[in-house]
Amino acid sequence: MKKIKRKIGNIAREILVRAEMIKSPKSQKKIVMFPWQSERGSSSSRERVYRMAIHLRALGWRVIVAPYQLSLKQRQRLLKIENPDILLLQTIRHPLNSPELYQANHIVFDIDDADFENPAALKSVINCCTGSSLVICGSTYIRDFCLQYNDRVHVVWTGMENQHAQYSPPSTRSNIVAWGTSNSHAYSAERAFVGRVAAILIKKIEFELWIYGATNHPDLLEFQGEMKQIGVRCKLIAPLSFSEYHKSLESCAVGLHPISLENPFSRGKSFGKLNSYMQRGVPVVTQRALDYPEFFSDGKSAVLADGEEEWAERIEELLRKPALRDILASNAFSAFLQELDTHTVAKKIGALLEKELLQNKIQ
Repeated sequence: MKKIKRKIGNIAREILVRAEMIKSPKSQKKIVMFPWQSERGSSSSRERVYRMAIHLRALGWRVIVAPYQLSLKQRQRLLKIENPDILLLQTIRHPLNSPELYQANHIVFDIDDADFENPAALKSVINCCTGSSLVICGSTYIRDFCLQYNDRVHVVWTGMENQHAQYSPPSTRSNIVAWGTSNSHAYSAERAFVGRVAAILIKKIEFELWIYGATNHPDLLEFQGEMKQIGVRCKLIAPLSFSEYHKSLESCAVGLHPISLENPFSRGKSFGKLNSYMQRGVPVVTQRALDYPEFFSDGKSAVLADGEEEWAERIEELLRKPALRDILASNAFSAFLQELDTHTVAKKIGALLEKELLQNKIQ
């Protein structure tokens, strides 16, 4: 019964896509995008495919986003009908996102997580790099890996749609320190680091710690208990919807973005969670590492710090100086608009794709 429902659903989805293809304006620049998940199911798919498609259309591209549920035959059929200039494959996390399965003028591989650090996924990532004419990466760490298999690799940081949100200034907020993550149990090294920072910070100033992406997992409940023992009020917040998460951040005075550099997968992280902080006026504290010093200016648009002691010292400064929080949040949002707003990112992507088409004409 499930197979029948899935088949009927895919038939309906293909019909809808074909209808979209008929209605979509003609253009000399055509791209078909294969996301790995739905818009709600993956933040990277939302920002790097679905939202990106809207802004590429505004820049003159004819963009068709294929439903991720479509079968291989349906995908191949759509490509034959549309005959796009470019096929974009978003990550290897979808089993059908593999270049050898498709005939296309140009295949672009988009990867914004260090999936190659998973041994089971390594071969697929390499195949996508070697089988694509262009690779777009979410960070320099990912770029450095992909350059081993393709010399046409570019970094485009993951952006986010500007939500034009109205919120209270950071200076008016209570001493709430947030760790915004999608899965606080999975990032055990980062959680332990946050705990050590909190143990130092509570000796300097009172604050409340909010841990997002939390469940009733024994490890998290144990962490909460440890925080209580040292006098830190620790709130575990279950996974929220995108809008609920952003609304909740409007109460936070400081946003933590710890990265465990010992974890290779974490070294591939980009700006996803940081975009949320910046869109809700939450001053950022993160490491002097990866791509962050290239984007943030320490003490002006964010706090860049190393080690628990410095983190605690700099967070204390932010909690004691509300006006400083306003300055950092304002400057960070200005930098966001210049570099990470989806329309700005779409211009960068569009320029890379146009260059790809132009080089082919020259050749």
